[in-house]
Amino acid sequence: MDRRRLGAGFAAFASGLLLLAGNASAQVKPRTEGAPAGQCTIKTLPSFVAQGEYGTTASVADVIEIGCNPEEYGTGSKISVMDPQLYSRCKNLTWIDPNPLWEEWGRGITLTLDADGNATVALIAGPDCQAGETLITVHELEEPFESFDTGFTVLPPNETPKGVETLPASQIEDSESSSVVTIVEAEFPGASEDKVRFGSEEFNARCRGGEGAEEGEYPPGLLWVTESGKTTYGSEINGLELDDDGNVFALAIGDSSCYPGTSLIEADLESKPFTTLTTGFTIVAPTPRD
Repeated sequence: MDRRRLGAGFAAFASGLLLLAGNASAQVKPRTEGAPAGQCTIKTLPSFVAQGEYGTTASVADVIEIGCNPEEYGTGSKISVMDPQLYSRCKNLTWIDPNPLWEEWGRGITLTLDADGNATVALIAGPDCQAGETLITVHELEEPFESFDTGFTVLPPNETPKGVETLPASQIEDSESSSVVTIVEAEFPGASEDKVRFGSEEFNARCRGGEGAEEGEYPPGLLWVTESGKTTYGSEINGLELDDDGNVFALAIGDSSCYPGTSLIEADLESKPFTTLTTGFTIVAPTPRD
């Protein structure tokens, strides 16, 4: 057979495949588009580096934000948020709802949408997480009973660049309780097992409420939750221990009465070289999510 003819035939065949692929990719739709456009959306961290003693323990965290069109599905409607795969990978899964402040253990949690159709929930999983992908699903528990999903990946423990960040860096507060929640995560490479302090006078001052604050059970302000589940109220939490890769995280929860605006977040290494890292977290006034 003529080699040039074979080459020309292959080129035509390849062009046909590319055309088909282009048409196919144009027709492929994400799984979440099965519901009416703009009815509900899910925002979550795409991935999180597992933290703990390498090869022995591994914990992860996530913040899931749901926004539904209040004219289609919202304002007091119930939704179920689930991640059975993460539960299986980690053997333990704690869900923390800041509105009202509530904890649940297991594969999922039921939330109530606020007047803007929004809901937020945080989770801590571990300490025995295995690396890999999981699927987060949101199910409407009332008509039209639609479902939505997104992905979350547990990354194996490893060193990450030096710094501190809030995940997410900004959040729309709940329209009823004015609650917010974010993950504060710091990386100090080479400082394995050293102690770290997280603090934010501004964030603490912005969130003055709390279900027990009026009765004097605890001071108003932030609630810090460590990866082990330990809780501390106030502007700071001390004695957080870096893992073998120099990483550490904690949830920062303002469970009610939070003022909009940006707050400075500090992460201090409490031993030589006594490094201080800073970042910010912005509270956005109540509004429907995009």
